[in-house]
Amino acid sequence: MLDTPLVAPSEYFNRTDAFSLQRAVGLALAYWLGSVAVAILWRVTGDFDLAPVTVSFVLQTLEATLLYWVVPTVVLYGLGYVIGASGEPADALTLAAWGLVPLLAGQVVSNLLLYALVLLEADSTGSPAGTDIWLFVPLTLLACGWAAYIWRGGLQADFDLDRSTATATALLAAAICAGLLLVPILPSVA
Repeated sequence: MLDTPLVAPSEYFNRTDAFSLQRAVGLALAYWLGSVAVAILWRVTGDFDLAPVTVSFVLQTLEATLLYWVVPTVVLYGLGYVIGASGEPADALTLAAWGLVPLLAGQVVSNLLLYALVLLEADSTGSPAGTDIWLFVPLTLLACGWAAYIWRGGLQADFDLDRSTATATALLAAAICAGLLLVPILPSVA
């Protein structure tokens, strides 16, 4: 089995070097730069009427990245603290950062599928809002579920939570994360 938190989080987070703050910062930077790259590719490769990538957009993407990283950290550590878990805040920050990997994967896959639909002229708007929401929502939920799987493994290994408590905590963090990702796009559907 692969020794990675993406596939085997319980085994990975039992390692002594699993909770590296430098790695967590690297994961957050990768998510941010990946999100900016996806936006740039949309603008460069299509004839879509999209706003240009500006410094303001790049900073908003950084703000969103920090939000998707810090909110799960607060939920994971806060709930763990309330129920007497043994993890440290830096460990929760690292654990939450690993959840960014599935979120970036979900973003890349949904944008690639959406782009393929646009190329096939299945949707002439070139926007994830509207008819293509059926594509974005399930992939977002799947990515958040994958993040919950990672978080549960870390909570069990480092925070000494039993499986059911770790699962409930990770699912709550994933539900909040899904809300953060989906709420901005749902008003555009109505």
